[in-house]
Amino acid sequence: MLGKKLWILLCQWVDLTHSERRGFLILFTIFFIIIAVRISSKFIFSTSSLQNITEEEKIMIQSFYERQKQLSDSFQKASMHTTYQQNFNFYNVNQSVAEQILKPFPFNPNQLPIESWKKIGLTDQQIKNIKNYEAKGGVFRTKEDLRKMYSISEATYNILEPYIIIPTETGIRNSQNHHTVSAKHSRSPSLPKMEINQADSFDLMKIPGIGSKTAHHILLYRKRLGGFSRLEQLLEVYSIDSNRYHHIKQYLCVDCNAIEKININTASLKELIKHPYIDYYLAKTICMCREKQGPYVSLDDMKNQTKLYETLFEKIKPYLTL
Repeated sequence: MLGKKLWILLCQWVDLTHSERRGFLILFTIFFIIIAVRISSKFIFSTSSLQNITEEEKIMIQSFYERQKQLSDSFQKASMHTTYQQNFNFYNVNQSVAEQILKPFPFNPNQLPIESWKKIGLTDQQIKNIKNYEAKGGVFRTKEDLRKMYSISEATYNILEPYIIIPTETGIRNSQNHHTVSAKHSRSPSLPKMEINQADSFDLMKIPGIGSKTAHHILLYRKRLGGFSRLEQLLEVYSIDSNRYHHIKQYLCVDCNAIEKININTASLKELIKHPYIDYYLAKTICMCREKQGPYVSLDDMKNQTKLYETLFEKIKPYLTL
């Protein structure tokens, strides 16, 4: 009961919304789990226990340590914004946390109803600042005008920017009706479906909901994969959540023939681990079985020899060849 009361007082003190509290709690829960794992691993892999293991096992353990450190460092950076502040300031948490809070859809910021701002995920304070700006005669003539609001952080703006639609043909005079106009312009039914493995950044930016940064992230991940084998992989792209995916998938299609494949009989360990779906342990196993049993005769042969479970096999299968 005491803990619950303290939590309520804390929430009132920092004036967080329900969605912000969830993001804040998830962030620190994961952070403390990582710290606990790092501390316990020091006892599990003590110096004395390392004396009787092979060099290969030492490499695997060292890789484990490095992964834990990378995760820990990323969460420490995410929490640095709140560590030395008297009050918790949601606008300064990193973009990955903001993405869990914001659920944007195509919108015109001019005279957008308060409830619509709340659905997008803005806080009461952010909405209040926007409404005060409009009450004083302020108008959003360009996307950049929203960026200038002191309550809108760079991370928040980057997420909202692809969804901002300000019709130019109607002018600013009918701004009270802009949010309905924006809905009409939020879709482009005349836009033909785009093959995602052939599209460049300019092609992708024609799609509502994809800005320059999102297009850049898509192209980077496509290069790492060797091409997309299915549209659902867009959910693995940084800055694309289920909400944005729902809006953009109708404009895209996939041609699996454009995928760059990895030859499992000739690829080196270094080449294998470059793929996002193949970690060091799987790559090492593929190479060891190949050296011991000879070249693989089929992809199923590789699956059986490496004891690869079905889900992962189906995931990486489009990227493998003999």
